[in-house]
Amino acid sequence: MWRAAGVSGYARMVGAESRGETGTEAQQEMSSDRPWLEQLREGSSALQGVLGALLEAERHFQPPASPLERLQQITTSPEWAWLQPLYRLIADLDHALAYAKDLPASEAAAIGAHARELLTGGGGASEQAFLEHYRALLQTDPAVAIAHAAALRALQALPPEPANQSERLHARHQWNERRRFLRMGQSGRGAS
Repeated sequence: MWRAAGVSGYARMVGAESRGETGTEAQQEMSSDRPWLEQLREGSSALQGVLGALLEAERHFQPPASPLERLQQITTSPEWAWLQPLYRLIADLDHALAYAKDLPASEAAAIGAHARELLTGGGGASEQAFLEHYRALLQTDPAVAIAHAAALRALQALPPEPANQSERLHARHQWNERRRFLRMGQSGRGAS
């Protein structure tokens, strides 16, 4: 329950438990005024499904390894570096949800747009290696295709980005600043 409600929601959950509410009720209270938080959780879960499907598909092409050895390979080996954009996005998203008390809908929209671009090919040059491997597996592995469809469906449920380009760029800038600060171990909002 810690992960689902986030660290900032823990105090609410404890207070809710003392009032006789369940953790799920406390979580619903926490996101009832911000439904995009639950949509982000579902998006994160769907992106984790994509990562799991990719790892399972790649496992068939790799020599046998223990789970710990595989984790070490994925995080340190250059031949697995193509996965970094996806697992960094998942980690950043989960970290942002842990500090979700001030995550606005505009940033949720920017997160959704970034994730959709990563999965469909609109990302930056640093994401091209991911996209090349991902497209190949997407076309050859049914489990990857199913996870891809589920992720896009979950990400489409997020608020849309503003039509105004300056507002859209501002929200993306806020999300990138939040990611940067969270990676540095701070929970600040970033620049606005």
